[in-house]
Amino acid sequence: MTRVMGIETEYGIHAPGAPDLHPAVLSAAVVAAYPGIATGTTLEWDDPIPIEDAHNRVLANGARLYVDHAHPEYSGPEVTTARAAVAYDLAGDAAVVAAARAASEVLGVEIGIYKNNTDSHGASYGCHENHLLPRSLPWERIRAALPAFLVSRAIITGAGRVGIGQHGERTGFQLTQRADFFEKREGIQTTQRRPILNTRDEPHAAPSRYRRLHVITGDANRSPFTTWLKAGTLGSFLTCLQASALPDLQLADPVAAFRTVSHDATLSERLPLTDGRQLTALDLQEAFAEAVAGDAVRRPEAYELDVSAAWSLLLADLRADRETCADRIDWMAKLHLLQAYAARLGLDLDDAWREPRLAQLDLAWARLDRPGPFDVLENGGRVRAVVTAAEVAAAGVEPPSDTRAWLRGTLVRLVPERVLAASWDWMAVRDTDGRVHRLDLSEPTGLTAERVGGVADAGAVDALLRRLA
Repeated sequence: MTRVMGIETEYGIHAPGAPDLHPAVLSAAVVAAYPGIATGTTLEWDDPIPIEDAHNRVLANGARLYVDHAHPEYSGPEVTTARAAVAYDLAGDAAVVAAARAASEVLGVEIGIYKNNTDSHGASYGCHENHLLPRSLPWERIRAALPAFLVSRAIITGAGRVGIGQHGERTGFQLTQRADFFEKREGIQTTQRRPILNTRDEPHAAPSRYRRLHVITGDANRSPFTTWLKAGTLGSFLTCLQASALPDLQLADPVAAFRTVSHDATLSERLPLTDGRQLTALDLQEAFAEAVAGDAVRRPEAYELDVSAAWSLLLADLRADRETCADRIDWMAKLHLLQAYAARLGLDLDDAWREPRLAQLDLAWARLDRPGPFDVLENGGRVRAVVTAAEVAAAGVEPPSDTRAWLRGTLVRLVPERVLAASWDWMAVRDTDGRVHRLDLSEPTGLTAERVGGVADAGAVDALLRRLA
Protein backbone atom coordinates (compact mmCIF):
# COMPACT_ATOMS: atom_id res chain seq x y z
CA MET A 1 0.00 0.00 0.00
CA THR A 2 1.30 3.47 -0.88
CA ARG A 3 2.08 5.43 2.26
CA VAL A 4 -0.22 8.50 2.44
CA MET A 5 0.47 11.14 5.07
CA GLY A 6 -0.04 14.78 5.96
CA ILE A 7 0.76 17.40 8.60
CA GLU A 8 -1.60 19.96 10.12
CA THR A 9 -0.35 22.87 12.23
CA GLU A 10 -2.13 25.27 14.58
CA TYR A 11 -0.21 28.53 14.80
CA GLY A 12 0.16 30.78 17.80
CA ILE A 13 -1.21 34.26 17.09
CA HIS A 14 -0.81 37.58 18.93
CA ALA A 15 -1.32 41.27 18.29
CA PRO A 16 0.51 43.10 21.09
CA GLY A 17 -0.72 46.46 19.83
CA ALA A 18 -4.35 45.40 20.18
CA PRO A 19 -4.66 43.30 23.35
CA ASP A 20 -8.45 43.51 23.31
CA LEU A 21 -8.74 41.68 20.00
CA HIS A 22 -9.63 38.07 20.72
CA PRO A 23 -7.36 35.47 19.06
CA ALA A 24 -10.41 34.03 17.28
CA VAL A 25 -11.02 37.42 15.66
CA LEU A 26 -7.38 37.69 14.66
CA SER A 27 -7.39 34.15 13.27
CA ALA A 28 -10.55 34.79 11.26
CA ALA A 29 -9.00 37.95 9.84
CA VAL A 30 -5.87 36.05 8.86
CA VAL A 31 -7.72 33.28 7.03
CA ALA A 32 -10.08 35.74 5.32
CA ALA A 33 -7.18 37.90 4.13
CA TYR A 34 -5.09 35.15 2.56
CA PRO A 35 -4.19 36.46 -0.89
CA GLY A 36 -5.06 34.31 -3.85
CA ILE A 37 -7.75 32.16 -2.27
CA ALA A 38 -10.63 31.87 -4.69
CA THR A 39 -13.93 33.25 -3.40
CA GLY A 40 -16.56 30.63 -2.77
CA THR A 41 -14.36 27.61 -2.08
CA THR A 42 -14.81 26.19 1.37
CA LEU A 43 -14.48 22.85 3.03
CA GLU A 44 -17.36 20.98 4.54
CA TRP A 45 -15.79 19.30 7.53
CA ASP A 46 -17.55 17.58 10.40
CA ASP A 47 -20.59 19.86 10.09
CA PRO A 48 -21.96 21.58 6.98
CA ILE A 49 -20.30 24.93 6.38
CA PRO A 50 -21.94 27.68 4.30
CA ILE A 51 -20.06 28.01 1.03
CA GLU A 52 -19.61 31.74 1.59
CA ASP A 53 -17.74 31.11 4.86
CA ALA A 54 -14.41 32.90 4.37
CA HIS A 55 -12.79 31.31 7.40
CA ASN A 56 -12.64 27.74 6.16
CA ARG A 57 -11.07 27.30 2.77
CA VAL A 58 -9.50 24.85 0.37
CA LEU A 59 -6.43 26.14 -1.43
CA ALA A 60 -5.13 25.65 -4.94
CA ASN A 61 -2.35 23.39 -3.65
CA GLY A 62 -4.94 20.99 -2.21
CA ALA A 63 -4.42 22.13 1.38
CA ARG A 64 -6.91 23.55 3.84
CA LEU A 65 -6.66 26.86 5.74
CA TYR A 66 -9.17 27.56 8.50
CA VAL A 67 -9.80 28.73 12.06
CA ASP A 68 -9.62 26.08 14.77
CA HIS A 69 -9.94 26.82 18.50
CA ALA A 70 -8.92 30.47 18.01
CA HIS A 71 -5.85 29.56 15.97
CA PRO A 72 -5.21 29.75 12.25
CA GLU A 73 -4.61 26.18 11.13
CA TYR A 74 -3.09 24.86 7.93
CA SER A 75 -3.67 21.24 6.94
CA GLY A 76 -1.28 20.20 4.21
CA PRO A 77 -2.53 18.08 1.31
CA GLU A 78 -2.13 14.33 1.19
CA VAL A 79 1.41 13.35 0.15
CA THR A 80 3.29 10.09 -0.26
CA THR A 81 6.81 11.00 0.92
CA ALA A 82 8.31 12.69 3.94
CA ARG A 83 10.16 15.10 1.65
CA ALA A 84 6.87 16.25 0.14
CA ALA A 85 5.44 16.63 3.64
CA VAL A 86 8.26 19.06 4.44
CA ALA A 87 7.68 21.12 1.30
CA TYR A 88 3.96 21.51 2.00
CA ASP A 89 4.57 22.17 5.70
CA LEU A 90 6.92 25.05 4.83
CA ALA A 91 4.44 26.25 2.21
CA GLY A 92 1.86 26.39 5.00
CA ASP A 93 4.17 28.59 7.08
CA ALA A 94 4.51 30.95 4.13
CA ALA A 95 0.76 30.98 3.50
CA VAL A 96 -0.11 31.89 7.09
CA VAL A 97 2.58 34.59 7.23
CA ALA A 98 1.31 36.11 3.96
CA ALA A 99 -2.23 36.04 5.31
CA ALA A 100 -1.16 37.64 8.60
CA ARG A 101 0.58 40.47 6.78
CA ALA A 102 -2.50 41.09 4.66
CA ALA A 103 -4.73 41.01 7.74
CA SER A 104 -2.38 43.39 9.57
CA GLU A 105 -2.91 45.95 6.82
CA VAL A 106 -6.68 45.53 7.02
CA LEU A 107 -6.84 45.78 10.82
CA GLY A 108 -4.08 48.36 11.20
CA VAL A 109 -2.25 46.29 13.83
CA GLU A 110 0.75 44.01 13.59
CA ILE A 111 -0.18 40.33 13.88
CA GLY A 112 2.54 37.95 15.04
CA ILE A 113 2.51 34.30 13.92
CA TYR A 114 4.32 31.66 15.99
CA LYS A 115 5.15 28.09 15.11
CA ASN A 116 5.19 26.68 18.61
CA ASN A 117 2.88 24.66 20.84
CA THR A 118 2.32 26.53 24.08
CA ASP A 119 1.99 30.05 25.44
CA SER A 120 3.38 28.85 28.83
CA HIS A 121 0.17 30.11 30.44
CA GLY A 122 -1.57 26.75 30.40
CA ALA A 123 -2.60 26.65 26.73
CA SER A 124 -1.28 24.16 24.21
CA TYR A 125 -2.02 23.95 20.50
CA GLY A 126 -1.02 21.14 18.25
CA CYS A 127 0.92 19.96 15.26
CA HIS A 128 -0.84 16.79 14.19
CA GLU A 129 0.33 14.07 11.84
CA ASN A 130 -1.96 11.84 9.81
CA HIS A 131 -0.99 8.50 8.31
CA LEU A 132 -3.33 6.28 6.34
CA LEU A 133 -3.32 2.64 7.42
CA PRO A 134 -5.16 -0.43 6.15
CA ARG A 135 -8.26 -1.28 8.16
CA SER A 136 -6.93 -4.83 8.33
CA LEU A 137 -4.21 -3.72 10.77
CA PRO A 138 -5.83 -4.34 14.20
CA TRP A 139 -5.99 -1.40 16.57
CA GLU A 140 -4.67 -3.60 19.37
CA ARG A 141 -1.39 -4.03 17.52
CA ILE A 142 -1.12 -0.29 17.02
CA ARG A 143 -2.06 0.30 20.65
CA ALA A 144 0.65 -2.06 21.90
CA ALA A 145 3.49 -0.82 19.72
CA LEU A 146 3.02 2.89 19.12
CA PRO A 147 3.39 4.56 22.57
CA ALA A 148 7.04 3.52 23.01
CA PHE A 149 7.87 4.94 19.59
CA LEU A 150 5.99 8.23 20.06
CA VAL A 151 7.47 8.82 23.51
CA SER A 152 11.04 7.93 22.62
CA ARG A 153 11.09 9.91 19.37
CA ALA A 154 10.98 13.12 21.42
CA ILE A 155 14.78 12.98 21.42
CA ILE A 156 14.57 13.61 17.66
CA THR A 157 11.38 15.58 17.11
CA GLY A 158 11.23 17.87 20.14
CA ALA A 159 11.19 21.61 19.42
CA GLY A 160 12.74 22.50 22.78
CA ARG A 161 11.17 24.67 25.45
CA VAL A 162 12.24 27.00 28.25
CA GLY A 163 10.08 26.10 31.25
CA ILE A 164 8.64 22.91 32.68
CA GLY A 165 4.99 22.30 33.48
CA GLN A 166 1.86 23.42 31.67
CA HIS A 167 2.32 26.98 32.90
CA GLY A 168 6.10 26.87 32.77
CA GLU A 169 6.01 27.03 36.55
CA ARG A 170 9.31 25.19 36.99
CA THR A 171 12.60 26.49 35.70
CA GLY A 172 14.63 24.47 33.24
CA PHE A 173 14.82 23.35 29.64
CA GLN A 174 13.02 20.41 28.09
CA LEU A 175 13.07 18.67 24.74
CA THR A 176 9.42 19.09 23.78
CA GLN A 177 6.66 21.66 24.04
CA ARG A 178 3.86 19.11 24.27
CA ALA A 179 4.85 16.41 26.78
CA ASP A 180 3.58 18.23 29.87
CA PHE A 181 0.07 18.43 28.40
CA PHE A 182 -0.60 14.71 28.05
CA GLU A 183 -2.58 12.95 30.76
CA LYS A 184 -3.86 9.64 29.35
CA ARG A 185 -2.60 6.67 27.40
CA GLU A 186 -5.55 6.53 25.02
CA GLY A 187 -8.64 8.54 24.11
CA ILE A 188 -10.42 10.63 21.51
CA GLN A 189 -9.71 14.05 22.98
CA THR A 190 -7.29 16.56 21.45
CA THR A 191 -7.71 19.67 23.62
CA GLN A 192 -8.36 18.31 27.13
CA ARG A 193 -6.99 15.28 28.96
CA ARG A 194 -4.88 14.65 25.89
CA PRO A 195 -3.96 11.01 25.19
CA ILE A 196 -0.71 9.59 23.84
CA LEU A 197 -2.85 7.55 21.44
CA ASN A 198 -5.67 9.43 19.75
CA THR A 199 -8.51 7.10 18.81
CA ARG A 200 -10.30 9.41 16.37
CA ASP A 201 -11.46 7.18 13.53
CA GLU A 202 -12.17 9.49 10.60
CA PRO A 203 -10.35 8.00 7.62
CA HIS A 204 -11.68 10.51 5.06
CA ALA A 205 -11.58 7.49 2.76
CA ALA A 206 -13.46 4.22 2.43
CA PRO A 207 -13.82 3.18 6.11
CA SER A 208 -13.98 -0.51 5.22
CA ARG A 209 -10.48 -0.30 3.73
CA TYR A 210 -8.68 2.43 5.65
CA ARG A 211 -8.12 3.97 9.02
CA ARG A 212 -6.42 7.32 9.60
CA LEU A 213 -3.88 7.36 12.40
CA HIS A 214 -4.19 10.81 13.96
CA VAL A 215 -1.04 11.57 15.96
CA ILE A 216 -1.19 14.56 18.32
CA THR A 217 1.99 14.15 20.37
CA GLY A 218 4.42 15.90 18.02
CA ASP A 219 5.83 19.42 18.19
CA ALA A 220 5.68 22.03 15.45
CA ASN A 221 9.25 22.20 14.18
CA ARG A 222 11.27 24.98 12.59
CA SER A 223 14.01 22.65 11.36
CA PRO A 224 13.01 21.05 8.02
CA PHE A 225 15.28 18.11 8.82
CA THR A 226 13.38 17.47 12.04
CA THR A 227 10.05 17.63 10.21
CA TRP A 228 11.42 15.24 7.58
CA LEU A 229 12.45 12.70 10.20
CA LYS A 230 9.23 13.21 12.14
CA ALA A 231 7.11 12.29 9.13
CA GLY A 232 9.50 9.75 7.65
CA THR A 233 10.40 7.72 10.73
CA LEU A 234 6.76 7.37 11.77
CA GLY A 235 5.93 6.20 8.25
CA SER A 236 8.80 3.69 8.41
CA PHE A 237 7.72 2.51 11.86
CA LEU A 238 4.16 1.90 10.65
CA THR A 239 5.38 0.05 7.56
CA CYS A 240 7.50 -2.17 9.80
CA LEU A 241 4.56 -2.67 12.16
CA GLN A 242 2.37 -3.85 9.28
CA ALA A 243 5.06 -6.40 8.43
CA SER A 244 5.16 -7.66 12.04
CA ALA A 245 8.91 -6.91 12.06
CA LEU A 246 9.12 -4.73 15.17
CA PRO A 247 10.51 -5.76 18.57
CA ASP A 248 7.99 -6.00 21.40
CA LEU A 249 8.77 -2.89 23.45
CA GLN A 250 5.96 -1.56 25.62
CA LEU A 251 6.26 1.20 28.21
CA ALA A 252 4.83 0.54 31.64
CA ASP A 253 3.56 4.12 31.92
CA PRO A 254 3.71 6.06 28.63
CA VAL A 255 2.44 9.34 30.12
CA ALA A 256 5.08 9.43 32.86
CA ALA A 257 7.72 8.27 30.39
CA PHE A 258 6.86 11.08 27.96
CA ARG A 259 7.57 13.69 30.63
CA THR A 260 10.69 11.90 31.78
CA VAL A 261 12.11 11.90 28.27
CA SER A 262 11.19 15.53 27.66
CA HIS A 263 12.74 16.73 30.92
CA ASP A 264 16.03 14.87 30.34
CA ALA A 265 18.36 16.70 27.94
CA THR A 266 21.15 14.26 28.86
CA LEU A 267 19.21 11.39 27.24
CA SER A 268 20.23 9.13 30.11
CA GLU A 269 16.99 8.47 32.03
CA ARG A 270 15.76 4.88 31.89
CA LEU A 271 12.11 4.07 31.23
CA PRO A 272 10.39 1.03 32.78
CA LEU A 273 8.94 -1.46 30.30
CA THR A 274 6.10 -3.89 30.89
CA ASP A 275 8.54 -6.82 30.79
CA GLY A 276 10.59 -5.40 33.66
CA ARG A 277 13.47 -4.02 31.61
CA GLN A 278 14.52 -0.38 31.72
CA LEU A 279 15.72 1.32 28.54
CA THR A 280 16.51 4.89 27.60
CA ALA A 281 14.65 6.70 24.83
CA LEU A 282 17.81 6.40 22.74
CA ASP A 283 17.87 2.63 23.34
CA LEU A 284 14.27 2.39 22.15
CA GLN A 285 14.83 4.49 19.05
CA GLU A 286 17.88 2.43 18.14
CA ALA A 287 15.89 -0.78 18.47
CA PHE A 288 13.13 0.56 16.21
CA ALA A 289 15.59 1.94 13.64
CA GLU A 290 17.45 -1.38 13.54
CA ALA A 291 14.19 -3.26 12.92
CA VAL A 292 13.27 -0.87 10.11
CA ALA A 293 16.72 -1.18 8.55
CA GLY A 294 16.46 -4.97 8.66
CA ASP A 295 13.04 -5.04 7.03
CA ALA A 296 14.19 -2.49 4.44
CA VAL A 297 16.92 -4.91 3.35
CA ARG A 298 14.22 -7.47 2.60
CA ARG A 299 11.70 -5.00 1.13
CA PRO A 300 13.52 -1.84 0.01
CA GLU A 301 10.57 -0.76 -2.13
CA ALA A 302 8.42 -0.37 0.99
CA TYR A 303 10.61 2.29 2.62
CA GLU A 304 12.12 5.70 2.11
CA LEU A 305 15.70 4.49 2.35
CA ASP A 306 17.19 7.97 2.76
CA VAL A 307 15.01 8.48 5.84
CA SER A 308 16.15 5.17 7.33
CA ALA A 309 19.82 6.00 6.74
CA ALA A 310 19.51 9.51 8.19
CA TRP A 311 17.63 8.16 11.22
CA SER A 312 20.33 5.61 12.03
CA LEU A 313 23.12 8.15 11.55
CA LEU A 314 21.43 10.70 13.77
CA LEU A 315 20.96 8.17 16.56
CA ALA A 316 24.63 7.20 16.31
CA ASP A 317 25.61 10.85 16.57
CA LEU A 318 23.30 11.40 19.55
CA ARG A 319 24.94 8.41 21.21
CA ALA A 320 28.48 9.64 20.50
CA ASP A 321 28.09 13.39 20.94
CA ARG A 322 24.69 15.06 20.95
CA GLU A 323 26.31 18.45 20.29
CA THR A 324 26.98 17.39 16.70
CA CYS A 325 23.25 17.15 16.04
CA ALA A 326 22.42 20.85 16.39
CA ASP A 327 22.26 21.25 12.60
CA ARG A 328 19.52 18.61 12.35
CA ILE A 329 17.21 18.71 15.36
CA ASP A 330 15.36 21.66 16.83
CA TRP A 331 15.83 21.14 20.52
CA MET A 332 19.60 20.77 20.30
CA ALA A 333 19.97 23.85 18.07
CA LYS A 334 17.79 25.85 20.44
CA LEU A 335 19.68 24.63 23.50
CA HIS A 336 22.99 25.65 21.89
CA LEU A 337 21.61 29.11 21.24
CA LEU A 338 20.21 29.52 24.73
CA GLN A 339 23.43 28.37 26.36
CA ALA A 340 25.46 30.80 24.26
CA TYR A 341 23.11 33.66 25.14
CA ALA A 342 23.25 32.80 28.85
CA ALA A 343 27.06 32.86 28.66
CA ARG A 344 26.96 36.30 27.03
CA LEU A 345 24.80 37.50 29.92
CA GLY A 346 27.30 36.05 32.38
CA LEU A 347 24.74 33.66 33.86
CA ASP A 348 25.45 30.35 35.51
CA LEU A 349 23.49 27.72 33.60
CA ASP A 350 21.59 26.58 36.68
CA ASP A 351 20.31 30.14 37.13
CA ALA A 352 19.94 30.96 33.45
CA TRP A 353 16.48 29.41 33.08
CA ARG A 354 15.08 31.98 35.51
CA GLU A 355 16.19 34.78 33.20
CA PRO A 356 13.14 36.16 31.30
CA ARG A 357 15.29 37.03 28.29
CA LEU A 358 15.86 33.32 27.63
CA ALA A 359 12.12 32.75 27.50
CA GLN A 360 11.85 35.71 25.12
CA LEU A 361 14.52 34.17 22.91
CA ASP A 362 12.58 30.90 22.93
CA LEU A 363 9.50 32.78 21.71
CA ALA A 364 11.49 34.68 19.07
CA TRP A 365 12.72 31.32 17.76
CA ALA A 366 9.11 30.38 16.94
CA ARG A 367 8.06 33.67 15.32
CA LEU A 368 7.54 33.38 11.57
CA ASP A 369 6.49 36.85 10.42
CA ARG A 370 9.79 38.58 11.20
CA PRO A 371 13.42 37.41 11.13
CA GLY A 372 14.53 35.68 14.31
CA PRO A 373 17.29 33.51 15.76
CA PHE A 374 16.32 30.43 13.75
CA ASP A 375 16.54 32.43 10.53
CA VAL A 376 20.02 33.62 11.49
CA LEU A 377 21.15 30.00 11.87
CA GLU A 378 19.46 28.93 8.65
CA ASN A 379 20.87 31.80 6.63
CA GLY A 380 24.31 31.03 8.05
CA GLY A 381 24.19 27.45 6.79
CA ARG A 382 23.90 25.97 10.28
CA VAL A 383 20.59 24.20 9.60
CA ARG A 384 20.45 21.26 7.20
CA ALA A 385 18.07 21.77 4.32
CA VAL A 386 15.75 19.10 2.97
CA VAL A 387 13.96 20.90 0.16
CA THR A 388 14.84 23.95 -1.94
CA ALA A 389 13.17 27.35 -1.86
CA ALA A 390 11.86 26.64 -5.35
CA GLU A 391 10.23 23.41 -4.15
CA VAL A 392 8.54 25.24 -1.28
CA ALA A 393 7.31 27.98 -3.63
CA ALA A 394 5.90 25.34 -5.98
CA ALA A 395 4.20 23.56 -3.07
CA GLY A 396 2.44 26.82 -2.25
CA VAL A 397 0.57 26.88 -5.55
CA GLU A 398 0.63 23.35 -6.96
CA PRO A 399 -0.99 20.24 -5.44
CA PRO A 400 0.86 16.93 -5.17
CA SER A 401 0.43 15.04 -8.44
CA ASP A 402 0.30 11.55 -6.90
CA THR A 403 -2.72 11.81 -4.57
CA ARG A 404 -6.34 12.93 -4.85
CA ALA A 405 -5.15 16.37 -3.69
CA TRP A 406 -4.12 16.95 -7.31
CA LEU A 407 -7.72 17.01 -8.54
CA ARG A 408 -8.95 19.03 -5.57
CA GLY A 409 -6.29 21.71 -5.96
CA THR A 410 -6.48 21.77 -9.75
CA LEU A 411 -10.21 22.43 -9.80
CA VAL A 412 -9.91 25.10 -7.13
CA ARG A 413 -7.21 26.78 -9.22
CA LEU A 414 -8.94 26.53 -12.59
CA VAL A 415 -12.65 27.05 -11.80
CA PRO A 416 -12.92 28.42 -8.25
CA GLU A 417 -16.27 30.04 -8.97
CA ARG A 418 -17.73 26.65 -9.88
CA VAL A 419 -16.47 24.72 -6.84
CA LEU A 420 -19.47 24.66 -4.51
CA ALA A 421 -17.88 22.58 -1.77
CA ALA A 422 -14.80 20.47 -1.26
CA SER A 423 -13.74 17.94 1.30
CA TRP A 424 -10.90 15.48 1.62
CA ASP A 425 -12.98 12.73 0.01
CA TRP A 426 -15.50 14.51 -2.25
CA MET A 427 -16.15 17.69 -4.20
CA ALA A 428 -19.22 19.40 -5.65
CA VAL A 429 -18.47 21.21 -8.91
CA ARG A 430 -20.84 22.92 -11.34
CA ASP A 431 -20.36 22.65 -15.09
CA THR A 432 -21.01 25.49 -17.53
CA ASP A 433 -24.60 24.27 -18.05
CA GLY A 434 -25.33 24.61 -14.34
CA ARG A 435 -25.38 20.91 -13.54
CA VAL A 436 -23.72 20.00 -10.23
CA HIS A 437 -21.32 17.05 -10.24
CA ARG A 438 -20.39 15.29 -7.01
CA LEU A 439 -16.91 13.85 -7.41
CA ASP A 440 -15.88 10.83 -5.37
CA LEU A 441 -12.38 11.28 -3.93
CA SER A 442 -12.64 8.44 -1.43
CA GLU A 443 -9.58 6.65 -2.84
CA PRO A 444 -6.55 8.67 -1.61
CA THR A 445 -4.36 7.66 -4.56
CA GLY A 446 -7.17 7.50 -7.08
CA LEU A 447 -7.72 10.69 -9.07
CA THR A 448 -4.08 11.63 -9.54
CA ALA A 449 -2.56 13.57 -12.44
CA GLU A 450 -1.42 10.33 -14.05
CA ARG A 451 -4.77 8.57 -13.74
CA VAL A 452 -6.92 11.53 -14.75
CA GLY A 453 -4.62 12.55 -17.57
CA GLY A 454 -4.19 16.20 -16.75
CA VAL A 455 -6.43 19.24 -17.15
CA ALA A 456 -4.80 22.05 -19.08
CA ASP A 457 -7.28 24.88 -18.57
CA ALA A 458 -10.79 25.81 -17.46
CA GLY A 459 -12.17 24.86 -20.87
CA ALA A 460 -11.25 21.22 -20.27
CA VAL A 461 -13.08 20.96 -16.94
CA ASP A 462 -16.52 20.13 -18.39
CA ALA A 463 -15.09 17.19 -20.30
CA LEU A 464 -13.36 16.02 -17.14
CA LEU A 465 -16.58 16.24 -15.12
CA ARG A 466 -18.45 14.19 -17.71
CA ARG A 467 -15.66 11.63 -17.71
CA LEU A 468 -15.72 11.27 -13.92
CA ALA A 469 -19.51 11.17 -13.63
